Amino acid sequence: MQKTTQTVEHPLLALLKTRVLVWDGAMGTQIHGLDLDIETDYQGCENCTDILSLSCPDEIGEIHRGYLRAGADVVSTNTFGAAVHVLGEFDRGDDARALSRAAAEIARRACDEFSTEDWPRFAAGSLGPGTKLITLGQIGFDELVASYQKAAMGLIEGGVGGGLIVF
Repeated sequence: MQKTTQTVEHPLLALLKTRVLVWDGAMGTQIHGLDLDIETDYQGCENCTDILSLSCPDEIGEIHRGYLRAGADVVSTNTFGAAVHVLGEFDRGDDARALSRAAAEIARRACDEFSTEDWPRFAAGSLGPGTKLITLGQIGFDELVASYQKAAMGLIEGGVGGGLIVF
């Protein structure tokens, strides 16, 4: 008996075959335009914008909604620096998974508000390059993989579209 495998194409990829999709703009630029307090909103972690998904979820959601109102098809989560090794610089490495999950939930909710059958919207997980390089001996390969894995698990748990994560 021959076993058959059926592949299901991600809806975003299927849509890309029919038209150009619009991705949101820079999350950090929008965040820095907000009037936020370092101690309360950033929880003492100056310039750690990822923390705001926990402390200021309404503001982060409004940034997503602004991009969706402007016509974006895809919004990226507020998790560019949410890997363990980056958050560890703020003594928040243990929060990577929960923070990523919260950010994904915020983005997913905003997309759900704007999605229609004819115009679906997508939440994509965002993980930046981080602040340490293997080539410079600042972090080991296994440690780097584990760091990103925790953040990615949180993004998936939080509902990024079909596990869509962009590095």
